Amino acid sequence: MARYLFQRLLNSILLLIGLSFLVYLLIDLAPADPAQIIAAQRVGGTPNADQIAWVRAEYGLDRPIWVQYGYWLQRAAAGDLGDSVRTGKAIAQEIGRHLRLSVALGGVTMLFVLLLALPAGVLAAHQANRGWDQLLRFNALVLVSLPDFWLGFLLILLFAVHLGWLPSFGAKSWQHFLLPVITLGLGHAARLSRLLRALLLDQVRSDYLRTARAKGMGRLALLGRHLLPNIAVPFATVAVQQLGMLISGAVIIETLFSLPGLGHYYAQAVAYRDIPVIQATVLLFAGLIVLLNLLVDLSYAVLDPRIRYQ
Repeated sequence: MARYLFQRLLNSILLLIGLSFLVYLLIDLAPADPAQIIAAQRVGGTPNADQIAWVRAEYGLDRPIWVQYGYWLQRAAAGDLGDSVRTGKAIAQEIGRHLRLSVALGGVTMLFVLLLALPAGVLAAHQANRGWDQLLRFNALVLVSLPDFWLGFLLILLFAVHLGWLPSFGAKSWQHFLLPVITLGLGHAARLSRLLRALLLDQVRSDYLRTARAKGMGRLALLGRHLLPNIAVPFATVAVQQLGMLISGAVIIETLFSLPGLGHYYAQAVAYRDIPVIQATVLLFAGLIVLLNLLVDLSYAVLDPRIRYQ
């Protein structure tokens, strides 16, 4: 177990380093000059050649790309992600402030997803190819096909504009999170419910379940003692992947509902071409996904005692 954990941590660190270098390289290969962008933000207009040269020297942009990246990586490893070009504040502090809201939004949305997906998937599998199953499958297909931002517009139009029941922007109270949670959660709940239905139906056709049913075991006992434990590993894998997507992929939804989360912070950095913020947020998004996948891998031994790490 310790050896497996060490190997996974080492692979995760190497993956993050490679990804951070790729992001750094892509920004350097972009047609726009980072020094000119930063200088324009500093002076609030079109900079002259001397101002651009001063910014290039201050940020070390006149050095080779591998030297720039090595200096940035050394500072990032020590927790110094630099300062935002747009606000002039430390990026690490700003990310910490925005990350709390994104994590809260992702956690509440994931709870909403599970509360919808678990009963819907079990009911669809129990009523396979019958009325409820066909209705749930149709609704899931519609929700999976509908883009999140378009669903958000429809919910804002109905509940905020026409009915006036819920606010459509800001994060002042719990009511401000209802529409974003529903917008983010419905599509992911539809995907998980379809996966759960497929996993349950696959297990229903297995020999061990026929044997248990022949011994007179009831439906609830079959579900709790056999079906759910045997599908826990693939379901948990996809569920954790969905959680990573909720936290890191809520850029459009946070922008749509004006939620001051990490996604909205990243969207503002892209709009203002705040290169240090873009580098830091992309690295953080990747780190969250790698960490979640590592945690779900380590949980396999708990979910399925037959799994052992060599």
